[in-house]
Amino acid sequence: LNNVGTIQLASGHTSEAIGSFLKSLRDAKMSLAERAKKEDNMARNSSRAEDKEGNRSRETVAVHSPRIPIEAFVPFSMPLSTSTEGLYLSPLYLSESADYDRYDTSVEASVAIMYNLALAHHLNALFGTAAANRETALDQAISLYELAYNVHMQEEDADLSVEFTMAVVNNLGHIHRLKGDEAKADKCFHHLLSTMLFLRSYGSADSKCIAEPFVHSITHLILQDTVAPAA
Repeated sequence: LNNVGTIQLASGHTSEAIGSFLKSLRDAKMSLAERAKKEDNMARNSSRAEDKEGNRSRETVAVHSPRIPIEAFVPFSMPLSTSTEGLYLSPLYLSESADYDRYDTSVEASVAIMYNLALAHHLNALFGTAAANRETALDQAISLYELAYNVHMQEEDADLSVEFTMAVVNNLGHIHRLKGDEAKADKCFHHLLSTMLFLRSYGSADSKCIAEPFVHSITHLILQDTVAPAA
């Protein structure tokens, strides 16, 4: 359902995409709950087995499926306008070959779906909802972007890309600017600029290319730093 939603969103069908992402997120939460319950039962059974074994030494080898990156940004085909300038538009597509029985991969998938749902509400506020509902849609997007970012940062095993974190911070800045809160917007864009400078100094050639779509958002900060000494 997430991947259906990405296609709907990239084609401009924001309302349909929101429905797909909500169902996908619900399924992901159920999967995580079942996974947590399964691991808890395994831990209890392991403890009981160890009690029965007494002091006899045993060696256990953990076998995991290969880790496969689960996300790729989907090109956006919806007609653009001035209201989308600086907005990172691409939703995340989840790999069908990833091992979603792994807890960390399931968490990554949930984070990606939350980001997609946030982007859908973000775009719905710009194009798909009445003016009276615009602020509500933007607030929903803020909450989901922040939740996705926080869950991602709290999970030690999470492996989403730097492009993902830059997209979240960039789009939060875009919303705060739309809402007229330049202080919060610039806080996001300063964070984005710091990440871009780090990539420029220490990142690979590929990581430097990742930063290119975000240049528009931080240009005003660069100009401020350039003009200030002259003044």
